[in-house]
Amino acid sequence: MNELNNRDRIFTAISRDGTRLACVVDGRGPPLLMIHGTGDTHLGWRRIRPHLTPRFTLYLMDRRGRGVSGDREEYALEREWEDVAAVIDAIPEPVNVFAHSFGAMCALEAALSATNIRRMCVYEPSVNRNTGNARREFTIDEMSRLCALGDRDAVVTVHLRNIINASDETIEKQRSQKEAWAARMAMAHTMPRELQALRNYRFDARRFAPIGVPLRVLLGEKSVGHGPETARSLVDAVRGSELVRLQGQGHFAMLTAPELLAQTLGEFFL
Repeated sequence: MNELNNRDRIFTAISRDGTRLACVVDGRGPPLLMIHGTGDTHLGWRRIRPHLTPRFTLYLMDRRGRGVSGDREEYALEREWEDVAAVIDAIPEPVNVFAHSFGAMCALEAALSATNIRRMCVYEPSVNRNTGNARREFTIDEMSRLCALGDRDAVVTVHLRNIINASDETIEKQRSQKEAWAARMAMAHTMPRELQALRNYRFDARRFAPIGVPLRVLLGEKSVGHGPETARSLVDAVRGSELVRLQGQGHFAMLTAPELLAQTLGEFFL
C-alpha cells in the first residue's frame, strides 16, 4: 500500500530512544500538528485535510509503528509521550496541536514536558477508566488472539465495535475508505499492545493542571462510554480550558463532518 503521494513532504524528528518519527507536511500558514488515535495513520485525516491546508501548514504525524514512522520491539506508553514531545519541540516555530482519542492522551502527556506549544485542542482523550470491565478486558485479550492468528481485519473491527463503541454503520463507512482501512490493518498489531499497556495507566485529570497553553476539549454530542466523563474532568482540572460539543457527531467527526471540525479548529487556532 502506498502511504504517500507525490506532493507529500516529510518532516522527521528523533525520539529519546532513537526512533525515527515522521510527519507528512502539507499546506501553508501557521503550523498545526495533528496526532491520530489507535488504529490509524496520517491517512485518517484525508477528509479534513483539504479543509485545513489553505490556512495551516499541517504536520500529520504517524505515531511509532505506523505509516512512515519507525518502531522498536520494546514498547511502553511513556515512549508515546516522548515521541509527541520530540516532534513538537523539533518544529521550528511555536506549533498548534490537535489530537484525537489515544493520540489526545499522548498530546496531553507531552504537554507536561514540551516547550514549543502555542495552543492545544484534544478530541475525546481515550483512557482506560473502566479497568475490570469484563467485556473490555475480554475484548483486549481477543484482539491479541486475533492478531496472533493474523486476522488483522477482525482486530480493527473488534476494536471499533467494542472499544470505541462505534456503530455498524460507522464501521462500514470507515471500511469503505479502502486505503485508510488498509492502513489500519497494516498496523493492527500496534492496537492490542496499546490497550494492554493502558491497563496499568490511571487517568488523573489533576495531573494536567500545569498545562500553561490555551486548551480546548472537543466532545461529540452523540459520544458514549467514558468520553464525556473524561472530557468534563479535564476541563474542570485545567484552568482556562473550554469544552466544545460537536453537534450531531460521535467519536469520528473528521470522517463524518470534516467541514464542521475544520471550522471549529480554525476558530480556535487562528
